[in-house]
Amino acid sequence: MIKLLKNREKIILYLTLAVILFSLIFYFIVSPVMAKYANLNKEITVASAKLRKYMALLSQKEMIQKKYSDKFYSISSLPEFKQDSLVAALSELQNLAKGADIRIIDLRPQQGVKTSSQQYKEIIIDMRTEGSMEGYLKFIYDIENSLWILRIKKFQLLAKSNSVALEGVFTIAQVLLSN
Repeated sequence: MIKLLKNREKIILYLTLAVILFSLIFYFIVSPVMAKYANLNKEITVASAKLRKYMALLSQKEMIQKKYSDKFYSISSLPEFKQDSLVAALSELQNLAKGADIRIIDLRPQQGVKTSSQQYKEIIIDMRTEGSMEGYLKFIYDIENSLWILRIKKFQLLAKSNSVALEGVFTIAQVLLSN
């Protein structure tokens, strides 16, 4: 059959076969290799960014350890930490509210201590407050990250009429290890 084709038709046939062969090679060999190369480059970029971040943190390791060891040591050495944890929790809540620019309207510890298990006890505190949304965000964050192991059991934010301030109702628990 090739003998029956003219030179011009042979050239077109060979060019067509070459294009088909090139596209198959590109589609099945070159393209997957290039995709794999791009993925590996992305992984290398992410890994090197993480490595730079970890190196920066590692260079600040001593400063971070000193800062937090001083903070943990100073709180555990307070006399109120060892004596009356309810008074300490109320004081901590007042300090956190003041730092977040939240005004405390009512602060009431519930009667008695609830024991959830033999391993720990909970002191429940009901609290009504007033403040801005930004203040509440800071206040909630500070409570959850408090060293006094305070946890928000439930809360409700209500809009006050004719005011931009919000009224908050919180139930907060302080977790104490049983001795």
